[in-house]
Amino acid sequence: MNNDNPTVPSNPQQLTPAEQADHDRSVHDYPDIQFSPSEYVVIDVVRSIWGLARIWLFAIVIFVALSLITLLIHQTSPTSLSQWVYVALFVATIVITLLVGIVGSHVYRRNSFIVTNERVIAHIQMTPFAQRTQNVELEHIEDCSIAQTSPLQHILNYGSIRLSTVGDEQTYLFTYVTDPHRQFAVINRVVQQVDEGEPTRYRRRR
Repeated sequence: MNNDNPTVPSNPQQLTPAEQADHDRSVHDYPDIQFSPSEYVVIDVVRSIWGLARIWLFAIVIFVALSLITLLIHQTSPTSLSQWVYVALFVATIVITLLVGIVGSHVYRRNSFIVTNERVIAHIQMTPFAQRTQNVELEHIEDCSIAQTSPLQHILNYGSIRLSTVGDEQTYLFTYVTDPHRQFAVINRVVQQVDEGEPTRYRRRR
């Protein structure tokens, strides 16, 4: 999806028409990122839907647990509570479940891992109010690796991509990456090209 080669090698001072189109498209699609005149997005790493599925599975577990607590209260309460109390408890259970799922999904989607022909831009959203943005030039990347640590990750085809800087001073980890081997191949090749002083020949495609 992101591995078509332009016919003319990249030049930091003069982009090919294809690279210029990629630069213009990147500026349009990512207005929050300040691109250099020769910079464009190579790959915007796609996360797996299974990360969202895990969040909603957790929300369902909370729903079941709260429902069981409500049922236990009904069976063990020394006094008979009104029907409206149980309706209120049930509604509260649904609201809490939806909040957990919606907030978790929002946080999950807010994470991004973008690789340009010059740098890596990682936006890490940990909670609705806690976030950080990491930014590193590709020339400082020392190691790239991919991990699939369970049979489920192989079956569902997702995993983690890890980049570390020289001296392992900083680590960039992106989890729940869909089709990780294909996306990692693009990132690894771009990093190798920069490390070897070669023109970056990968181009982003819609």
